[in-house]
Amino acid sequence: MLPPAWKFKREMLRFAEQIRDIPRRVVERSSRANYDRTRWADIKVSGKAEAATAKFCVLLVFQQGSVPASLMRTCAFMKSRGYNVVMVANGGLQDSARKNAVANVWRLLERPNFGYDFGGFRDAIHFLQQQKISPKNLVLMNDSVWFPMWSGSKVIERLEDSDLDVTGLLFHVPTRNEYPDTKYRVNHVRMRAEHIESYVTMVPVSTYKHPAFQRFWDSYEQTDSKLLTIKRGEVGFSRAMDEAGLTVGALSRRKSFLHEVCKRSDQFIEQTLRYAAYSDQFFADECSALLASPRDETWRDRALAHIGCVIKTRRFNASFCWATEQIFQTSFVKKNTDRLFQVGRIRFLEAVENGDIQCDNLEALEELKRIAEADREHLPQKAWRQH
Repeated sequence: MLPPAWKFKREMLRFAEQIRDIPRRVVERSSRANYDRTRWADIKVSGKAEAATAKFCVLLVFQQGSVPASLMRTCAFMKSRGYNVVMVANGGLQDSARKNAVANVWRLLERPNFGYDFGGFRDAIHFLQQQKISPKNLVLMNDSVWFPMWSGSKVIERLEDSDLDVTGLLFHVPTRNEYPDTKYRVNHVRMRAEHIESYVTMVPVSTYKHPAFQRFWDSYEQTDSKLLTIKRGEVGFSRAMDEAGLTVGALSRRKSFLHEVCKRSDQFIEQTLRYAAYSDQFFADECSALLASPRDETWRDRALAHIGCVIKTRRFNASFCWATEQIFQTSFVKKNTDRLFQVGRIRFLEAVENGDIQCDNLEALEELKRIAEADREHLPQKAWRQH
């Protein structure tokens, strides 16, 4: 039996993207060699503060204007948790932003805008090595999230206390790994790589000193392709650590989310649906019908089945922001511009305004409200995702 048309189209688009990247791969071999040849002459290092502790946080930013107040809040939070912040600015900063950053971080590294976040992480790690620093804990963080949304969050302490060798906030498991579709395949379904999503990653000293960790960053091939950065960096890092026998995971993942929701009360499930976000009209209509229907003996099972169907194909943390925060308390919001994340941020703000999510990050809230206002205006013109 042939696969459905949408799946065939998806695979053809993926193949076309890979073909388009072939010339880039050839050109970037030379670009990487040229970059490394003049790297330390091109990277501007600012800041002279003494390291307060043996813990370090690398915060990668790409900000062409001023650095948002929410990022300064992130720096202050990490400093309050005992971390020396190394801000890495891809493309550099404006003079006023530089002055503000230097006053709030341990070191500022301004580098050419090459390699996305993993290119910046690589330079920061090599910089620490040059300084003969072996962090007791190293946090790798980028500016694709607002974090943390609550100053009382213990998420950093939980990352530090993790028994894993590398721990993130969210562990991405491809759908086919947890829900194998053998309908159109007679052979064994090949598993896709599982990985930590790279916006916040905790690395203890034992992992920092591990040969596999050093080898990954020494051999990492940075690229200006976002697709290849995800493949080589975000996915590649988790794979390399796993293949070296290190344990890799996160505070949240899809399977754990569903397991926890199934243990909660009917009131919890109802609240989960009230703050649900959807990119598919089918799911949105189904949710509305569930909330409007009588709470009879079948309602709970139907609601759980709906939640299970949604997270099979859509991000659980964006679809069900309230429940995700109640269960995992990871205290972050993604800045992704997809429809699902746009609606998810609106639901997050509604939960905050109703007192149902703890949030005192006023700087992030101000930015969120401004973005959500624009999203509310444009969402009606934005097409629903095909279910």
